[in-house]
Amino acid sequence: MYRPYVLSDEKVYGTFRIVYLFFTALAFHTVLCTSAAHAADRNDYLDSLLKASQVKHLSEDHYWNILLHYKPHSSGRRSLVDDPRFFLAAAGKVDPRAEMEATIISFFEQVQEGVEPPRCTFPARYAWLKEQLSVDESKLPAAQCTKFEEALALINPKSAVLVFPAAHGNGPASMFGHTLIRIDGNAQNDLLSYAVNYAAVTTDRNGFIYAYKGIFGYYRGYYSILPYYQKVGEYNEIEHRDIWEYELNLSEEEVRRMVMHIWELKDIYSDYYFFDENCSFDLLFLLEAARPSVHLTDAFWGKAKFWVIPSDTVRLVREQGLVSVVKYRQSQAKRIHAIASRMASTDWNLAQEVVDQKIYPRTITEMDIDPKEKVRILDLTAELLQYQFARKQLGKDEYVHRFLPTLQARSTLGMQDEDTAVTTVPVSPDAGHLPGRFGIGGGYRTDSFFTELSWRPAYHDLLDQGDGYIEGAQINFMDVRGRYYFRDDALVLQRLRFIDIISLSPRDAFFKPVSWKVNTGLDREIMSGGQEQLVYRLNPGGGFAYKTDLLGIVYVFLETDLIASDELHDKYAAGIGASAGCLKNMTDRWKINLSAAWISYELGDVHRSMKASLAQNYMITTNTGITFSLSQEKTFDYNRSEASLMVNLYL
Repeated sequence: MYRPYVLSDEKVYGTFRIVYLFFTALAFHTVLCTSAAHAADRNDYLDSLLKASQVKHLSEDHYWNILLHYKPHSSGRRSLVDDPRFFLAAAGKVDPRAEMEATIISFFEQVQEGVEPPRCTFPARYAWLKEQLSVDESKLPAAQCTKFEEALALINPKSAVLVFPAAHGNGPASMFGHTLIRIDGNAQNDLLSYAVNYAAVTTDRNGFIYAYKGIFGYYRGYYSILPYYQKVGEYNEIEHRDIWEYELNLSEEEVRRMVMHIWELKDIYSDYYFFDENCSFDLLFLLEAARPSVHLTDAFWGKAKFWVIPSDTVRLVREQGLVSVVKYRQSQAKRIHAIASRMASTDWNLAQEVVDQKIYPRTITEMDIDPKEKVRILDLTAELLQYQFARKQLGKDEYVHRFLPTLQARSTLGMQDEDTAVTTVPVSPDAGHLPGRFGIGGGYRTDSFFTELSWRPAYHDLLDQGDGYIEGAQINFMDVRGRYYFRDDALVLQRLRFIDIISLSPRDAFFKPVSWKVNTGLDREIMSGGQEQLVYRLNPGGGFAYKTDLLGIVYVFLETDLIASDELHDKYAAGIGASAGCLKNMTDRWKINLSAAWISYELGDVHRSMKASLAQNYMITTNTGITFSLSQEKTFDYNRSEASLMVNLYL
């Protein structure tokens, strides 16, 4: 008899469980196989990209060297970036190929939550490799570069400007000038744009420590991006520095590439060297990242020059055809002087009385004087208040309390002054003489004729033509002079000045700077027996300078002098004394410097020294000149007279 087969609950459950496990295992197997297939495909694709980069020799490409800041070193290449976070390969600093392979591999890394993947950290590298290797992004893990995209949208790069804050004659760290890059977007006022700056981070106040660490690379240099108006306020208003703006003819895409590379350098340091790897040199990598067809850093690296001066950088950028328009932004000090130059000194006093709150601004509007004089008095008052606020001589509340009434009084006068700007735009820094100087000539010293060769690598002398430089400022490095004396048939080192700085900063009714000087090196001096020997000298001093119509810049210094030599009985002599002189431009090409100095050495070998000289320089062209000098000195009661004529070539 047929009996139907009846499934119990237990049997139904067991059957379902077997079917469920079977299909789960099948699905899991499918996922594993698919993932393995995808991983295999991804590995195959990675291998193909690595092979393609080798076939194309991309690690040797000029642009890869730009992005990693590689330069020739020994038998290979080495990056000038010193921060290990900049490299993805352990040997990335010295191995371009290893760094490229590590970079390509990093594109396939799984993205971790909250961590920016290398594609976002190094967008310029990724964009270039993607283009060179035709990378298929669908075969890479998905990545969202949120921080970079937000920064790019904020900056909104459209165009770029190379900015040169001119030299600051009274600031030793700024006597060469500075360079930075402004990135312009859609803002109507360029002060709202962003500035890209590269500078050393230092808190040292001691000048000698500052110089030592800066020369030998003990400071770290960082790129930074900040609002442009902050830099204008710092240079233009606080430090009395003119600003030159060189608009670059970069396309929007080129500027975008530059910003991508700037992002890669964010918070990354390089050892900062004042002479070569400085603000002017490292900014050139950014311009090359924008337009790799130009070769800017190569113009300095590995050449005979061991320094990079901001004016040289600007000159090179113009020579490479990157500049379209040049603009000049005068300093606040010049605006103050421009207004004051059209006023009587009694009106200066009225402006100062308003600044000092001795009289109210509206009192000026009620005076029985020419309306134009009222305008200038209040304009000068406003500029002086802004200057004091910029230098933090006034707090914000006090500044507003004084400034707003001045503006209110000024607004009642209605008219604009016909000329509140400097009437003549000065020569741009890149148009001045070249910083190196080679001299050849000769002369007569007491009882012997001599010939002389001189060489100064950098940068500017008081007697050099002033176009493009700060008037009254001198900064010379490694100034060396050798002579051959015919009578003694002797070839001697006459001088080796390691550094020779003079800052003549004229004082006036509005500004009271202190002038200063320092030089150190080897000089040939008269000894107690009448012979001349080489001594080591350290000669600092401080004083005041004033500008006059008749004598030009008149200056006086209180100075100390230390000399050391085995030819001195006590091996050294230290003294104190004074010097004075006047520096005057006789014509646009002819300049004279009349000076005298007296030093009383009271420590070591006791003696007196008196020196007087008249030196003059005539510039034949921008880069050629003739110097004629006369001098008379008395040291250890021995007199020496000298006359010399030198032909100078600026290189």
